[in-house]
Amino acid sequence: MISFASSPLMMILVFLVWLIYTIKSWQYVAAQLLTDQHRFLFYSSTAMSKIRQFKSWFLMQLYISIPLLVYGAFSIVVGVIYGHYLIPAGIVCYLLLLNLISACLYLQMISRFNRNEEKICWTKLVGGWRKPFSFLFLYELLHRKKMAFLLTKILSWGILTGVFLVFSDLKNDSRIAAIAVLGVALTHAFLCYQGQRFEMVNLTFAKNFPYSRTQIFLQILSFYAILLIPEAIWCFLKFELVTAAGLYLMMLSFILLFRALLYRLGPHMNRYLPWIFGLFFIFFWCIMFQWIWILIPIPLLMAYLIFYHNYYL
Repeated sequence: MISFASSPLMMILVFLVWLIYTIKSWQYVAAQLLTDQHRFLFYSSTAMSKIRQFKSWFLMQLYISIPLLVYGAFSIVVGVIYGHYLIPAGIVCYLLLLNLISACLYLQMISRFNRNEEKICWTKLVGGWRKPFSFLFLYELLHRKKMAFLLTKILSWGILTGVFLVFSDLKNDSRIAAIAVLGVALTHAFLCYQGQRFEMVNLTFAKNFPYSRTQIFLQILSFYAILLIPEAIWCFLKFELVTAAGLYLMMLSFILLFRALLYRLGPHMNRYLPWIFGLFFIFFWCIMFQWIWILIPIPLLMAYLIFYHNYYL
């Protein structure tokens, strides 16, 4: 807190974290406003004057920002005690600005309820495209889950580059590349979970389609093969052709196994995560013992068998 109240660099870092927290609160409030049980707010709250609406949204954001307010208040007290006055004044102004912007944004949200979704640029762009059944979740990612998709890819890039920076003296060891690939697969487990939820909520009718289980598994495989294209490009730029192809197939087989587990476990994160991390450690030690290339066929076979026997459950 002393550093926060006295160091401009520390202040900028904390302000950045507070901004991210506030943006996440905007996303949460926007999602809540679109739920059926809160639709009445679009008709009841707009009956009030604009000033009263603004005050209400401002107070609501203050409640959401209580963690920031408490930490900021302690930092202001510490700063004043130690003779730092400029940054504590900046903390007050910054928190006030975040809450004012939030109130204005919520006021705009509530007044745009009747906006037609077809006017969104993304919807207009892809509205006329053919959408194969196996790639519907890709459009869901790009339309409604852009943040999750973007963060997953950033984390994957961080793992791929970070592992080789940390172990730069062992960059020719194939185990390092395999560990990086395993880390990438682990980061995509969240997208696998989101894909299962999307399938259960929006595609429950799909099990009546005249597709065999093998066809459906191949569709899932093709989807994740395309989803991993950025990581595949990195592999082929970093390694020779055979090694890069092996790493790409290993990464794909890991992710398919993580995806297939959800057909057995269901979309229950408290059951899913222990299995994911358990498999991660098993595969990690297989890599350490240099059993690398068996990690392509075995997870792929396990994924197919789990999927085949649990798809219609």
